[in-house]
Amino acid sequence: MKEKTLWVLTELFYPEETSTAYIMTQISRHVANSRHVHVICGPAAYQQSRITGEGADLSRLQITRVNAGNFNKDKLMQRVLKLLLLSCKLAYALFRRAKSGDDVLLVTNPAPLLVMASYICKWKKLRCYTIVHDVFPENLVAVSLIKKKSIAYKLLKRIFDKAYSKMSVLLVIGRDMKALFEQKLNAYRRKPEICIVENWADIDSIIPESRDKNTLVRQLDIHNRIIFQFAGNLGRVQGLEELFAVIREVRNPVLHFMFIGEGAMKQELKQYVQQHGLTNVSILDSFPRTKQTEFLNATDVGIVSLQEGMIGLGVPSKSYNILAAGKPILYIGDVAGEIGQMVSDNQVGWCFQLRDKQELISFFDAFTLADKDRLLAAGQRARTLAEEVYSREKMLEKYAQILVYNER
Repeated sequence: MKEKTLWVLTELFYPEETSTAYIMTQISRHVANSRHVHVICGPAAYQQSRITGEGADLSRLQITRVNAGNFNKDKLMQRVLKLLLLSCKLAYALFRRAKSGDDVLLVTNPAPLLVMASYICKWKKLRCYTIVHDVFPENLVAVSLIKKKSIAYKLLKRIFDKAYSKMSVLLVIGRDMKALFEQKLNAYRRKPEICIVENWADIDSIIPESRDKNTLVRQLDIHNRIIFQFAGNLGRVQGLEELFAVIREVRNPVLHFMFIGEGAMKQELKQYVQQHGLTNVSILDSFPRTKQTEFLNATDVGIVSLQEGMIGLGVPSKSYNILAAGKPILYIGDVAGEIGQMVSDNQVGWCFQLRDKQELISFFDAFTLADKDRLLAAGQRARTLAEEVYSREKMLEKYAQILVYNER
C-alpha cells in the first residue's frame, strides 16, 4: 500500500524565519522523520526580509513553491490582492497533487486559504489538520478593521466558522483559544477534534547569560538600569500606543525600555519618542533569529502585550523564548488569556490589564536597583518552566503524536 503524504500548506516557510515560517519548518522537518512530507509554500524570502535562517536540513522534505507576483505588502489593498492570489495558487497546487486518503496540515494564514482548503479536503477526501495562530474574522474586530455588528462581519463569520467545522483536527495554541472554538462551533453537528499544542521555547539555542557583558547593553550605556524589553512585531494588536502612554508618565530614573522589531506602528512610536523627549526608550531594528540569545539577554524583564479584546485570538510565541532566556515576563493584556494564566500559575512574572494605566505606572515607579535579585529568582523559575514544560522537543512530539502515530 502506498504511503500517505502529509501536505503542508503554508504561505511562509524557510528561509523566512518569522514565527509562522519557523514553526511550520520545524514541524515539517520533525514529522518527515516518520512519514512522507510535501510542503507547498510561497516563494523564498517572500517578505523580502533580511531576517533569514542560516542553514536548515530540508533533505527529507519535498518543497513546491508558488509565486504571487510583486505587490507592496505595506499597502493594504495590494497585500489583500497578493494574499488572495497566493491562496488561490496554494489551493490549486494542493488540488492538483493530493490524492484521496492523504493528509493536509495548514496554518490559518492567509485566511482565504483556510476556506479554499476546507472544500478541497472535503471533495478529495483528505484529512485536514489546522494550526490556529489567528482566529478569523474575530481578529479583524480586535484591530478595528470591521465592526462586530456589521453585515460583512456576520457573513465572514458564517463562512469561516463553516470552514473550521469541516476540519478534522484544530490545533490551538492556548486554553483560551480552545474555549473560544468550542463556543464558535457549538451550533454545528459535525465538529473537529480540538487539541492544545502550545508554542515552544528554544532552550538549546537560547540560554540565560549575564546581562552585564551584553553588547547591546554596553552600546546603549544602560548597564546601571533595570531594563524592560519588548521584542517582536510592533503592530496594532500589541497595545503599544497605550503602553507608550504609560511609559511617558513613568518617573523612575533607574528604568529603561527597549523595543526591538518591525511593524506598522514603528514609525509612529519613533515619532512619539521624539515628540515627548523620552530618553528612557530605545527603538531598535530586528535581529536575526540566530541573535536571540544576545538580544533576549539584554534585559531584566520581557514584555508581552496584547490589545483589549484579544483573548482567545492569539498567543504571542515570543513569550516562550523569554522564558528560555531566563527572564520573567510582564504580561499586559486579558489576564484570562493563555500567557496570563501561564505567568500567574507559575509565578514567572506579573500580569496587568492594558487599561490598568495607574497600576502600571505605580508598578514601574516602585522598582529599585535592589530588586535585581528578585528578578533573577523569577528568571530562574522561568528557565525551569521552559525546560520542563515548553521545550521544542516536547511540543514537536505532541505534533508527532497527532500527525504520525494517530495515522498508523
